[in-house]
Amino acid sequence: MTSTPSANRPAIVITGVGLVTPLGHSAWETFAALLDGRTLADRAAKLPDGIDPVDLVKALGSVGNIQHISTDPAITLAERAAGEALFMADPKAGNAASGDRRPIDAIVGSSKGAVHALVAAADRVAGVRRPRISAIPPPDAHLAVALGPHGYLLRHLRQRLPLGQAHSTVAACASSLTALHEARLSLIRSPRNADGGPRRMLVVTSEAALLPLFIHSYARLGVLPPLTPAGYRPRPLDERRSGFALTELAAAIVLETVDVVRPEQVELLDTAIAAESSDVIRTTPGMPALAHIAQRLLGGNRDEREPIDLIHPHATGTVDNDPAELAVYADALAGSPPPDLYAHKGALGHGLGAAGLVSLVLAWLCARSGRRPPMPWLDQPIASQLSLVRAAAPRPIRTQAVFAAGFGGHVAGAVIRRK
Repeated sequence: MTSTPSANRPAIVITGVGLVTPLGHSAWETFAALLDGRTLADRAAKLPDGIDPVDLVKALGSVGNIQHISTDPAITLAERAAGEALFMADPKAGNAASGDRRPIDAIVGSSKGAVHALVAAADRVAGVRRPRISAIPPPDAHLAVALGPHGYLLRHLRQRLPLGQAHSTVAACASSLTALHEARLSLIRSPRNADGGPRRMLVVTSEAALLPLFIHSYARLGVLPPLTPAGYRPRPLDERRSGFALTELAAAIVLETVDVVRPEQVELLDTAIAAESSDVIRTTPGMPALAHIAQRLLGGNRDEREPIDLIHPHATGTVDNDPAELAVYADALAGSPPPDLYAHKGALGHGLGAAGLVSLVLAWLCARSGRRPPMPWLDQPIASQLSLVRAAAPRPIRTQAVFAAGFGGHVAGAVIRRK
């Protein structure tokens, strides 16, 4: 685990967010759809019963026509989310026409990166044509082989966004929250720019891996629901859960150091990461790495003593994960009032490495609006000491915790607060 003592830390606030999902091309558009109870499963009603499994996954999880452009979809998604976050934080900072494209340091957290370009390059060499991959292969797809899919994604974001120092981090489905943790530590260690002004950092994530090789691989692992229009339903935290739905997602946030946190601002209080050496696929009984950071962020060792109002769990919706994960949080919160929970994968699907930062953006939206979306798939909640309810009862949403976990034992978490 990595953490930093709390003494003499600068305050860090989230000044901008961006989100691109199949339900909306911006953060607030997506949030409005979630508040209305919309989910990816709504799209299945228009699909024929005999649809090919790959076409089914793409029909439910794709973002518009993102896969029918010459750029790798992970690049376009990341650029859109980052652009929204940068504009929200400072409308002048990313405006090329204003001549004020001030660079911002960035960390990109993605588990797959620009894999469309990598597959397209490999197919071009092999002379293979795959109609289910991007219609127009990127002209520089060969660079995805030389740089790797993560380096290729970062290279294109450097060309499209006003980035200063930037690098990528990979930690399976905990990638984006691991990137958040690295950004927070960087701001703590160097809170000021050379001119003495407050420092900002961009954290961005993007996943667009709706390719046959991934779809069939996850199906063979047994972590997807039945690949039929009637059966392909993610139901995290519900007794009927049978797996997650794959989806394309991108999210971004801008962090800034401040001397005083204003009442309307959302503060990033803490982050933590951990990993354990275990089976690369199956969850370790007891989830010791997750338990370690949950105790840090939720339990008695947490610097801020306010109760947790809302938890955004990783909640894959797989049979084994959800009860074990809930048990970890219940143990860390023993003796505290049970918080509310929201599992976005039931509505938006599983964005792999993007899932953690998507949860953080949704937490920011919950904090700013004072509302959390319903969970319309939650008919038979898992028995737990925590609060699992379909529709949220009116209650304050001040302090929230967000978690993500992935293959290889990577886990990460964060706590935010709006006073």
